[in-house]
Amino acid sequence: MIGIFIYALGSRQPEKFESVVLINSIGCKSAPTQTVGTVVAKNIVLTVAHGVAGQVANSITTIDGSVIQAKIVAIDTELDLALLYIGADKGGVSLVPIVLGSAKANSKAKFISFTDDEQVTQTAKVIRRLRINTQDIYLKEKVSRPGLEIDANVVVGNSGGPIINDKNEIVGIVWATSRSIQNRSWATRVEAANDMLNLLSMSNPESTTPEVVACFR
Repeated sequence: MIGIFIYALGSRQPEKFESVVLINSIGCKSAPTQTVGTVVAKNIVLTVAHGVAGQVANSITTIDGSVIQAKIVAIDTELDLALLYIGADKGGVSLVPIVLGSAKANSKAKFISFTDDEQVTQTAKVIRRLRINTQDIYLKEKVSRPGLEIDANVVVGNSGGPIINDKNEIVGIVWATSRSIQNRSWATRVEAANDMLNLLSMSNPESTTPEVVACFR
């Protein structure tokens, strides 16, 4: 099995991405979680399932410090992906979705994470595209994910951070780091979320009833 679930911290750059937000979740046993999400459609945030599974309250914090409540509308425990819906009460905050792109092997990229409430951008590299044979978020079932092997300095702190290509398109969602290779991490290719996005009623995403799942932790 590849790696452990991760969070990221790296070399700082001034570039900021308004579409990338911090997610705080509570209600799963006694442990709150903090992950990173990316706005990929109108009022829809993509993140990792293991950060929000079983949680009953989720809020997102934007780079300007605005806090907005969000609701889980889709979750896939095998792909480790989830979609959150930002409700109508956004307090005037407008979040423009980032464009979904395709990753190329041996290409430069950026990894976006948070330190506390401060967004951090670090340089990264997409080493290769591959199928990642791993397990679901409960470490019970074998699964295969469309993945990316990433060269980035990744540490515990911001699971769900996006991989952004040189066109400022999201191409992957980071979820694990190597136990044996320095600066090596793993991401799920963003196109893996297409089925979940297609199943949503974009005219009324809140009407979607997601699968009920247990806490990850």
